[in-house]
Amino acid sequence: MRSRLRLPLVPMILIWLAAWGCAKGAGKAVCGDGTCAAEYEDLTNCPQDCTPAPECGNGACEAGENATNCFADCDPALLCGNGSVDLGEHCDGADLDGMTCAGLGSGTGTLLCSDGCRFDTSACTGSCVDQCSGEVYSRCLGNVVQECQRGTNGCYQWLTATDCASLEQVCDDADGSPGCEDSCTDVCTSGDVRCLGNLVQSCATGGNGCLQWTDVTDCSAQSRVCEFADGSAACAVPCTDACPAVGDDMCLGDLHQECVLGTSGCREWQQAEDCAALGRYCSAGACLCADACTAGQTRCNGNVIQTCSVNGSGCRVWSNGTDCATSGQVCNASSGTAVCATQCANVCSSGQTQCSGTIVQNCQLLGTGCWGWVDGSDCASSGKLCSAGACQCDNQCTDGQRTCLGFHVAYQCVQDAQGCWDWGNEDFCMFSGDICLVGYCITP
Repeated sequence: MRSRLRLPLVPMILIWLAAWGCAKGAGKAVCGDGTCAAEYEDLTNCPQDCTPAPECGNGACEAGENATNCFADCDPALLCGNGSVDLGEHCDGADLDGMTCAGLGSGTGTLLCSDGCRFDTSACTGSCVDQCSGEVYSRCLGNVVQECQRGTNGCYQWLTATDCASLEQVCDDADGSPGCEDSCTDVCTSGDVRCLGNLVQSCATGGNGCLQWTDVTDCSAQSRVCEFADGSAACAVPCTDACPAVGDDMCLGDLHQECVLGTSGCREWQQAEDCAALGRYCSAGACLCADACTAGQTRCNGNVIQTCSVNGSGCRVWSNGTDCATSGQVCNASSGTAVCATQCANVCSSGQTQCSGTIVQNCQLLGTGCWGWVDGSDCASSGKLCSAGACQCDNQCTDGQRTCLGFHVAYQCVQDAQGCWDWGNEDFCMFSGDICLVGYCITP
């Protein structure tokens, strides 16, 4: 008979105690201690400690996800508008995240939220100077990628988006698109200076080890702007330009005005000509003639031959010539050219009217017994145009319309004394520090 292998009693007891001790130690995980012991706890038996891992692509921006590591779920454009402030948003609809105008350093008033979920301080009474603008969206500052966004003071500022050093990389913007790379390239020449928004910058070796633009002075912190001239950049007192660009023209009634650079360094409107004094009218930023005729034209005014000539203001008008009646003849223009004739031919019929330049002509029975054109009203005297044999308004706009000239002058469509619609009630927004939007002066 085969004998059994027997182990000594003491070693067996020790092995059993060791196994019992390991099992007992591993079983010490307590649900609710904030730690999910993967071997013993899961979502079913301990949901307090074991939260589900974020799943990119499930349509929910979960804890641990952001626009960088899961753009599909955390795209700011998709989250904006859900009425709740999400990562990367200042506000969302009525949810201002507890912020106020005063909290942003913009005085009092009502803080609003833009369609892009950014603070809108247009209804606040305070103001500030932007550090940067939407023209430059991102940049490298050392090894940090920064983006131009609304800061807590309501102004545009450079805010950190990504720290490349945390990724063991450097910030490189040699191609004009700042981002984290394994190496960088010089982007400027040592010693050069420039303005970036309202920051004075110089070219020096940056934190990424390459020549990059480095901040020297933040003009916005002094409520000033950065100006570059003659190879140097400095902070200057901001001015309010009244017009878009030097050389631009506009009409203010019959006054022709031109945009010039004023003594303050700001652009301003300056009167160039009084069109009315020149016998002209102002339109589209120029003094124009209301020509009554074209070169070479002739016509009959009763029995007087009239020719088209240029007056002292350079405009074409009808001038009296030969009076056919003095020779016992009549003026006849049936051939297209006015001449004195012994016989007349009817050129129109009773009740007809026509336009001759700006003058309404009526068909009348002349002393010769013929029907001919006789001058009536001059529409230009009432600021109107002649059309279809009657004086008609040259309406420049319609009732209720508003418009802006650049960012600094607001206009409203009004009726003049002749009942015609034209731009008027001008409001110079820059005098109150406002800007013009959709025809209204609004505090920025």
